[in-house]
Amino acid sequence: MAFFETSLGKTFYIKKGRKGDTPIIGCHGGPGGTHNSIAPLLELATDRQVVVYDQIGSGKSSLTKEKHWNIETFCKNLDQLAKHLGFKEFILYGSSWGGTLILEYYKRYPKKVKGLIFHSSLISSPVWVKDAKKLISKLPKKQIEVIKCCEKVGATDSKVYKEAIKSYYQKHVCRDPKAYAPSKKKKPRFNEELYMYMWGPSEFCPTGILKKYDGTSLLKKINVPTLFTSGQYDEATPASAKFFSNKVKTATFKEIKGCSHSSFRENKELTKKVLRNFLDTF
Repeated sequence: MAFFETSLGKTFYIKKGRKGDTPIIGCHGGPGGTHNSIAPLLELATDRQVVVYDQIGSGKSSLTKEKHWNIETFCKNLDQLAKHLGFKEFILYGSSWGGTLILEYYKRYPKKVKGLIFHSSLISSPVWVKDAKKLISKLPKKQIEVIKCCEKVGATDSKVYKEAIKSYYQKHVCRDPKAYAPSKKKKPRFNEELYMYMWGPSEFCPTGILKKYDGTSLLKKINVPTLFTSGQYDEATPASAKFFSNKVKTATFKEIKGCSHSSFRENKELTKKVLRNFLDTF
């Protein structure tokens, strides 16, 4: 565990493993999340170095001001991390919003990236919302009505809205019941304000600056080995993940059976196996 200093403050990271094969840098979801959600990635550090970190503005990293809550800041922060580590070439892993980040990083610094792993990633907000509407339509009628009504009148901070979206989260975000149980443990700092500013009040209701984000056109420019993964019940649906993978000439797609958006939590060993099989091709 360590920190490195930048003009925006400290960035927290964990590095595991010894120099060997091409190293991996893992980017967590959010925006505003923490490395904890992708910590199992460190277990792949058997023949290479693996790094996970808290993106600037959340977790154990320094808080930042709203003017820095944008894609450019996070790409710069990721590049600063790579330089601090002395990594001239590396594989990038991105979970959820982390997928957006690594796609945008590749756009800016393609020569540094030797491989890409999009794990249940946000590639296009319009596609994400379209998929979400289909998934929501399968919820109980009462919950559908509450969600529609609250979003229409801007009551997404209401108790009824938060109760209504639970079924969606339990089906498509994390299927592990323990994730919703009360806990006395102190959790890492999730920056809800950052999440709200860039995304929105719920997983399927983007109102922030990423509301119209669409990185689909960037996919055709990728020319390194690439893996797209999606859980069987994922809000980042297998159909869309496969669609995106078909846009990349060097990509493969793998569905993680029995899982949703949080496959590292739901079936860590299967998820690691999928990732390891891809890494073995390097």
